[in-house]
Amino acid sequence: MAVKAKTKRASRKQRAKGHILVERSFGKQSDTKPIAAVERALQVLSAFRIAPRLTLSELSSRTGLFKSTLLRILATLERNGYITRLSDGQYRVGGLVYELGSSYAASFDLSEIIKPALADLSRLTGESSAFYVRAGTQRQCVFRVQSSQAVRHVIDAGQIIDLDGAATSQLLRRYENPAARPNASTDYATLCISTSGIGDSQTASVAAPIFDTSGFAGVLNVSGPVSRFNTQVASSCLAVLALVARRVSTSLGGLQA
Repeated sequence: MAVKAKTKRASRKQRAKGHILVERSFGKQSDTKPIAAVERALQVLSAFRIAPRLTLSELSSRTGLFKSTLLRILATLERNGYITRLSDGQYRVGGLVYELGSSYAASFDLSEIIKPALADLSRLTGESSAFYVRAGTQRQCVFRVQSSQAVRHVIDAGQIIDLDGAATSQLLRRYENPAARPNASTDYATLCISTSGIGDSQTASVAAPIFDTSGFAGVLNVSGPVSRFNTQVASSCLAVLALVARRVSTSLGGLQA
């Protein structure tokens, strides 16, 4: 029991260390004080991610806001084209939201989100990082940032590799069938996998699933030589990866409210 408790404490410590590293890299969320009224309005709009039409009572239940507060927010959103009130008293998102969605789709470039995340991962961990997608019975490295260290795991962007038993392949298999996206309260570290010497006896890696609005999008991983990837390093890398992967999935709209 003492050993198990010690292991859990060490795991929490590594996650906390990873959190500090990422916060130092991106800046703390509390540096900018949120505007409560804007957050409430966004909370109302986010409720429609789950259902296309909602009554006032349903909106109150989903957001936790009083009906009197909701009516003021809904009236403001309706005046600005973000919400439409239907003849039966239900609400749905307005045409302006569709217009914004179309603009997002037209301007979206996955590399603009994934590449900076990979650069941050490699800088924070000192190891190589990559983004993989399923390619039939294989996997393809879409984006890659190589470690600056002399001894490193080298794979080129675009390279197609057989699926094996390593962390990335395990996740690609796990989500090969449509699956529910995680919700915003999910501990992302529980979605990550760490393996060592599997597939390639000289390589260890940690991997995290990435989700977008449609579901599973691919896998982020951090990899390096087994000789350098001891238990402590692997735990630290996983903690950092979990935080960065959550940021990526959030940016892609992949976490359910």
